[in-house]
Amino acid sequence: RPLFQSLQTLAEENAAFFQGSGGESGRRLARAFEALREHGRRLEPALRHFSRLYHRFDLDEATPGNGFRSLAQTARACLAHAVGKS
Repeated sequence: RPLFQSLQTLAEENAAFFQGSGGESGRRLARAFEALREHGRRLEPALRHFSRLYHRFDLDEATPGNGFRSLAQTARACLAHAVGKS
């Protein structure tokens, strides 16, 4: 949850900043941050639900890795990267 909250806050702040900076480049960056905020808002509940289910697809308790778990971890890594760049 903190990762998504950070993304939402940073995306809102950056969108507001670039919207007020004027010019086409500023408007394009503002739209990009608005889209990033919206994607994060939609991804959070899906990823939360998904993380409740992926353990069912593990090979066994001693082997917790599977493609679904890797997908969720990749999504978190991308979110962390977006927060860092924002």
